[in-house]
Amino acid sequence: MIGNSFHSVSQTECPRSVDDDLARLYVAGRLSEEAAEEFEQHFFECDACAVEVERAMEIRAALKPRRGAGSRWRVGLAIAATFAAVALGLWQMQLREANLAPPPLRGASREIRATGRMTGATFNASWNAIKDARSYRVQVFNAIGEPVTRTETSATRFSANLGPLGNGGQRYWKVQALDEDHVVIASSPLMKIASQ
Repeated sequence: MIGNSFHSVSQTECPRSVDDDLARLYVAGRLSEEAAEEFEQHFFECDACAVEVERAMEIRAALKPRRGAGSRWRVGLAIAATFAAVALGLWQMQLREANLAPPPLRGASREIRATGRMTGATFNASWNAIKDARSYRVQVFNAIGEPVTRTETSATRFSANLGPLGNGGQRYWKVQALDEDHVVIASSPLMKIASQ
């Protein structure tokens, strides 16, 4: 995410898409947990890297040992299902982008300092007040970039029951300050929700 909206990065703008080894290591599960999380966060924003991951998945599936005609059929079906899932996910993200993307930042970009933590199934967050802000938009996303909740408040605190994270599930969040015209004047970075 850049500033306040999902942003597709072209291949010429993204140095990570040139390094297709990163995508292959990610697909093979050979990145450290921290590196994988960092790449996932970037992957949801960058079409070029999404293409590299898709290619890496295709290559990995094609290189698996084949066990006769029945196995070839299953591999082909798996590749087709993978492409369909990636395409559907990207399409859904583009549809949601229209609903979630606020107007561009007005003036110089300012960053909001924010903290948030899960306690059980409840997510609690707070942030610094921004001069000229009339309200704050809080957005929570699941690990594949789908919105979980979106709330607007005049307070500098937020609390919501998000339910359990599930098996290793991750959630991310951000807060944006809006002026009287409902234009974003400051934003926090996209942050991973920590649990206790």
